[in-house]
Amino acid sequence: MRHAYRQFGPGSPYTCRLLRALDYLWRHLDEPLLLDRLADEACFSRFHFHRLYRNLMGETVMDSRQRLLLHRAAGELARADWPLARVAARAGFASNAAFIRAFAGRYGETPGRYRKRRLLFLSQNREKIMRQVDIVRLDAVRVLMRRHRGPYMEIGKAFDALRAVHGPGRAGDPPSRAFALYLDDPALTPPAALRSIACSTMPPRLEEAEMDGFEWGEIPAGRYAALLHVGPYAELSESWDWLYRHWLPASGERPGEVPCIEEYLNAPYDTLPAQLQTRLLLSLS
Repeated sequence: MRHAYRQFGPGSPYTCRLLRALDYLWRHLDEPLLLDRLADEACFSRFHFHRLYRNLMGETVMDSRQRLLLHRAAGELARADWPLARVAARAGFASNAAFIRAFAGRYGETPGRYRKRRLLFLSQNREKIMRQVDIVRLDAVRVLMRRHRGPYMEIGKAFDALRAVHGPGRAGDPPSRAFALYLDDPALTPPAALRSIACSTMPPRLEEAEMDGFEWGEIPAGRYAALLHVGPYAELSESWDWLYRHWLPASGERPGEVPCIEEYLNAPYDTLPAQLQTRLLLSLS
């Protein structure tokens, strides 16, 4: 078993192969999924590739693709000017009925109800919702970083790469922690130019490893306003807007120099969107 663990981690042949397959999957998300093509990218047979992928990522390739497409669709449903048929087609569904079933199965409500609820919240109710904000002091956390450039909704590509680097868990490993730093204001920066950084703690055995495309850094120590967001990642921007629009002006606090941070307390690979927990961390001076 020790030999198997050495196959993963920064710079290992297995990790490099899986990163190529993940990159191909993300770049061709709108095309039909061809397992043989992904296996070729990873230089594995189709049979071995799918088993490796499932054991490493915690879901099948088909599950990954549908999760990513439905995540994107959830973001697009906040646009009132996009017909449901357009959102369904971009999510890879030939009919609205199939899209409705798949979306409701994962998000717990139909796309129409999800859209209505979000648009109502955005237009009327967000300032009325009271949320608990705590002032916390954080110690610095050493993390492996993967930079992402593009829409914030697509930072999952960088997190998938970190997951591939981490490899299978080993008995005695401390629980991993996942963070993201968001460096630009999406209201001012075009989506293609947005900069963010996916971050994850790593087991001690990997803390000295190096690999192209990754860098070591830290989540800065300091004083933060912490807000727990429960629900789909597609709705995180609404919680950030509330924090800046309502809490910060009334708090008497001033923002610090650290970019916006999110800590992901569970993972989309094994958690339904409605149950995802994300801690928003706003740096304070």
